[in-house]
Amino acid sequence: MATDGAKLVCRSVWKLYGPRVRDVLASSGGAPSDEAIAAAGMIGAVRDVSLDVVEGEIFVIMGLSGSGKSTLVR
Repeated sequence: MATDGAKLVCRSVWKLYGPRVRDVLASSGGAPSDEAIAAAGMIGAVRDVSLDVVEGEIFVIMGLSGSGKSTLVR
């Protein structure tokens, strides 16, 4: 994705819920596997999302219920 003219740029956004989130992210180089997330007793609400939004652009975040859409927007 290009960042030229972007008003909002997000790179590798993660939102994990549970204990030791920072430890798990640090030990995995910032991108834990599904297995590592589950083994640590965490829930992966948003996993490695990147996006650019340019001025005037309209975009939609779509997904199944519980897939992390509202968490990403917040």
